[in-house]
Amino acid sequence: MTAVRKRLRRGRRLAPEARRETLLEVAGDLVLEQGFLPIGVQDLADAAKVSKALVYRYFPEPHDLYNALVERGFDELLAAGLESAAGRTDLADAATVAADLYFRRVVQTGPVIHIILRDRFMAGRLSARAAAVQGRIARRFARGLRREFQLPLRECVACVSLGITLPEECGRLVYQGELDEERGAEVCRELVLGVIDAARRRGAEARR
Repeated sequence: MTAVRKRLRRGRRLAPEARRETLLEVAGDLVLEQGFLPIGVQDLADAAKVSKALVYRYFPEPHDLYNALVERGFDELLAAGLESAAGRTDLADAATVAADLYFRRVVQTGPVIHIILRDRFMAGRLSARAAAVQGRIARRFARGLRREFQLPLRECVACVSLGITLPEECGRLVYQGELDEERGAEVCRELVLGVIDAARRRGAEARR
């Protein structure tokens, strides 16, 4: 439970943006606790100490809530330098720095983005804004792999998908107390470099 939830009390008046952020904070907690979507609207209202009507006022549809959580997470990753990391000239450097940024976010806040993006409840419902960020970063790495190793595009996309999963899983283990943070960062880096090395070897084999 976050400090925000501990401080909440029913009937407290908040500015609209502060109320929206509080609902997102509480919703993120509930997503982590449940581990899948959707969370109950009444559960969110009870945990945030507001009415269901107020939840619907800010998030008329459940997908609006989860897209807002993903967009907030992406915004924080971009602010931390994800896009500039992905744009580095050296592919291994770009991948390891970007993976570390994502890993550290999961360590701090839990795998909220991971749960939402992987849940079938969100299939075909990801917002255009969230999809644009996700696609832009993924394409940058896929193109880098294709340029350096001349792999088919579908293999590059598969490598990127695996590369994204690694910081999520390492971060989740740290968040749950199953792995030390610095050891988790080291494992994450080694695994990401392993994916790049596998792509390099696969490209070399294909060119023979």
